[in-house]
Amino acid sequence: MKREAAVPLYYRIESILRQKIRQGDFQPGSCLPNEEVLAREYSVSRTTLRQALASLEFEGLIKRKRGLGTFVADEPAAVRVPQYSGSIEDLVALTARTTVTVLTSQFIEPPELIRNSLMLKTGERVLRLEKVRQIDGAPFSYVVNYLPIEIGQRLQNLNISEKPLLVILEDSLGLKASEAIQTIEATIADYSIARLLHIRVGDPVIRVERTVFDAKRRPLEHVLVQYRADKYLFKVRLKRKQSGAGAGWEVM
Repeated sequence: MKREAAVPLYYRIESILRQKIRQGDFQPGSCLPNEEVLAREYSVSRTTLRQALASLEFEGLIKRKRGLGTFVADEPAAVRVPQYSGSIEDLVALTARTTVTVLTSQFIEPPELIRNSLMLKTGERVLRLEKVRQIDGAPFSYVVNYLPIEIGQRLQNLNISEKPLLVILEDSLGLKASEAIQTIEATIADYSIARLLHIRVGDPVIRVERTVFDAKRRPLEHVLVQYRADKYLFKVRLKRKQSGAGAGWEVM
């Protein structure tokens, strides 16, 4: 496989495999060739291949089962991820009505999901920030940020409670976000979340998980936010689109 320095190699492998899944070369539920075979086919290291697979798994296109292999999801994502344009967390932070309480700040070895999302090796550490954001003094969201250690170390002497973290990364550290993978789901509050957000155990919360990348698709942060459902509104603009398979809606 010809290498092009301008594009990270793992991103090229990821794009090739994504296209093969989308066009049906790999059928839903089928097992992909093992890592050794794929690495040899595309002339890359297994580490590079695993970076590509981690991104596809996060998108929901594949599922990796320990001891069994990597399988195409039964219902691969058929719509594109909307363009990243910030989050409600970022927007409300810009108003004078919001405050942030930093609960913990520590360097840790992250769980496997976080490690894969940030494309880290086993044993590499991250900065974990745990925060609660309030609007008019009332808890609005519980936020956990994970940042690669080289970025986390640069944040040590900065005030991270006055601005959204992504704004700090861009304005103070010169890092530029280019795209993100984001999931949004409804869930319920456990005891710890209920206590922090001043709601009852079992009350609905909106869980948003996002990995942010720069223009070279290097991960800048992985963030997990849980919002009080009574204070969260998600709004998108849709365009009606006709295709060979019929009509559908597309995010604008």
